[in-house]
Order: sequence, then C-alpha cells, then structure tokens
Amino acid sequence: MKRRYYEVFGDLEAQAEFLKLASLLLLALQFFSLFGAFMLAKRPPVVIRVSDVGKAEAIQDLELANAPSDYEVFDFAKTFTKRFRELNSYTLANDTAEAWNRMTSRYRKIADRDLVESGFFAKFHDTGLYTHIEFKEETIDRNTPEYVRVALIGVRNILSYNDPVYKESSLFKAELLLKKVPRSREIPWGILVEDYREILLNKL
Repeated sequence: MKRRYYEVFGDLEAQAEFLKLASLLLLALQFFSLFGAFMLAKRPPVVIRVSDVGKAEAIQDLELANAPSDYEVFDFAKTFTKRFRELNSYTLANDTAEAWNRMTSRYRKIADRDLVESGFFAKFHDTGLYTHIEFKEETIDRNTPEYVRVALIGVRNILSYNDPVYKESSLFKAELLLKKVPRSREIPWGILVEDYREILLNKL
C-alpha cells in the first residue's frame, strides 16, 4: 500500500482551497461592479437649468423636460412633408429615403405598400416633374405625453423640367400624427411620423 502523508501537504491544500474560494468571490464582486457601472451609465445625467434671473434648478423629470419643443415639432413636420410630398424626379430616391427614416415601423409599412409597391415612385421618376411646397400656416392641434398632432397648410407648385411653361398649383392641408420616442443617435428629433394625411383644399 502506498503511504499518504496528509499531514505534510495539509496546509498547502487548505491554502489552495482558500485561494479558490477567494477567486470565486472576487469574480462575483467584479461581475456586480461591471453590472453596476453599466446601470449607472444608462442613467440620464443630472441637468441643471439656469433661468434668466440666475436661479438654478435641477430637472427632476428629464423625459418630460427633454420632450420636443413646439419649434422642433414644426421644423420636423415641415421637413418630413417636404421630403415626403415635395417630389423631384431627379432626387426622388434621396428625398424619400430621408422621409422613410422619420417614420415609425408601422407607418413605413403603409407607405411602402401605398407608394413603393404600387409603382407610384417609379412612374413619377420618369415624368420629369418636380414640386415646390411653400407653407402658409402651422398649428398644433393636440399635444399629449405620447403623441402630438400637427396641421400644416401650404401651396404646392408642380413644374416640369421638360416644359418650362407647365405649372400646376394647389392649396393643401397636411395632418401629421407624431409619436414621441426617446432621443438617440438614430432619432435625434425625439419624434417619428405615426400617420400622415393630406387634403386638397383648392386648385389655384
């Protein structure tokens, strides 16, 4: 029989077991530290707004305070309408791509079905026409924590590259339902188009 001298190696084995346990504890501590750092990185920064008279006040509800202002809403709505309805047979692909980036996934499917799959864009690309929109009036009909409804009234002029004399003008009203979303690198505006409707008011 082989003789075992446990009393000689007992301290070394005990130390090895202690080091294993300590390594596991340190690994767990490191995991919780990384998880805590990740959660802290996702927290919004403390925003302190200073008024005109020098009063400093910390913003408690950052999401509400970070909501798009009326000016941002109007600028977004007019830019989208121009890219979506101010069609140009030469720059159609670039303009509509920007408009698609400002839509929600739900409305993007609707626009794909109504305009792309129907062949409207392909037909318009071959017409040699281009349009110019000039806005006359802008209003916010409704503003809630989730949505904002905007109405735009403008004049659309349809012109032709092939015929300099050709011109067709109309007065229209655009109604946009904008969904408020968290601001990000991809969506810096904080809103996306959930629905778009257009009404022809009068031919000029």
